[in-house]
Amino acid sequence: MSPREPSLEFVCPRCGATVTEIIEEVPGYNVSADKESDAQGYAEQTVTCPECAQEFVVNILNTGACLVADLADGTTQVTVIDDPVHSPEDAWEVEAYQRENLPHDPGEIFKFATYDIDHIAAEMEGRGSINAVNRMLLVQYFSAIEAYLSDRLIRLVLDDPEAMAALVKGNKEWAADKIGVVELASNPDAFRNWVQTRLRELMYHNFVKIDLYYRSALGSTIFPDEAIKSTLMEFVPVRHDCVHRYGRDHDGRERSIGKADIERLSEALNGMVAHLEAVFARRRNK
Repeated sequence: MSPREPSLEFVCPRCGATVTEIIEEVPGYNVSADKESDAQGYAEQTVTCPECAQEFVVNILNTGACLVADLADGTTQVTVIDDPVHSPEDAWEVEAYQRENLPHDPGEIFKFATYDIDHIAAEMEGRGSINAVNRMLLVQYFSAIEAYLSDRLIRLVLDDPEAMAALVKGNKEWAADKIGVVELASNPDAFRNWVQTRLRELMYHNFVKIDLYYRSALGSTIFPDEAIKSTLMEFVPVRHDCVHRYGRDHDGRERSIGKADIERLSEALNGMVAHLEAVFARRRNK
């Protein structure tokens, strides 16, 4: 066996022999996926102990930074030798940049972003291919609100330990997650970084889920009223089709997006931001 071939190694839980096997299939990693869980590739490989002939199923996960493997019994550690997956050399620097360069005023940035979108919409009115342009504008509106919701929430929990504690305690999805003792001992910011990483992985156009996060951390809903909530929820599947189906629904019919639709979306998003900015203002003045 070549030492450069990616391999699996573990101690046989039955006889104690060391088992080493070349990885037959390295699972891929989909960088274009919408969320981290969909991006990570998975494969299974059957490995036979050379001493006792016991067969084991090994789970192999590509996290995008490395391969992680374990036996299907969930108790036996498997080491990946000559891991073919390498994280970028500047991965930590990129994470650090994101942590250290959170905008101080996400609301102001949202205003600048949507001002440009509104300007483009006005300039393109009456020209050809306006439906295609409106699809792109709609996606840009969602990008702006997702950035705002993400930056506002992350800034809140990093600046306010009570908000961070409330968010973590109220989050059932994180209940089983763990942070290594060694990491906590070597990095005093390990917990803060862990929370920030989890928040960056969220899909912020999933307004219902994000609302739960804000309710826990901020003590307020992201929706100013039911009318705006209804409008925004109406546009979520439209956004999906614009991003994933080039503006066509599951039956292949092109979605028609007019000036009135863009204006409704703009008004609803601005209403959401104005509502949250008012909540944050009251919070700062307490």
